Amino acid sequence: MLLNATALLAVIGLLIALLWAWVWSGVFASSRRVAMRMDMRGGSASAELNRVVWPLMPLLALVWFVTADLVGHEAVGADTMGSCALLLGLFGVMVAVAIQSLYLGGLPEWAYPGWMARRYYVANPGARERELGAGAVI
Repeated sequence: MLLNATALLAVIGLLIALLWAWVWSGVFASSRRVAMRMDMRGGSASAELNRVVWPLMPLLALVWFVTADLVGHEAVGADTMGSCALLLGLFGVMVAVAIQSLYLGGLPEWAYPGWMARRYYVANPGARERELGAGAVI
């Protein structure tokens, strides 16, 4: 039962990391389209929310992995101090990234989805029209 519980937590972390990597990388046409829809250069409230949430996704995936480790240690009665300290450290990094994203000018362009897609569409203008439509602006 313990293995199932920790494995489920780790699988959730893996799925979050894979989804983030799929959108961020822009390797496939579908991931480029999703990344361009999530473009955060607008001034809307959802764009501002995404500017905070998106860079936290890989850290959130790590939180799930550390939580799985914490659950495993606690279930067998082992010391959980290291896992708890790592979890608190990750939460601290997440707060720092959120503050940087919101109040201190944001993160570099590569930290957000769409940067690889924009580079791809600049290098392949025909792909931009084919994947996003004729009037798409990148």
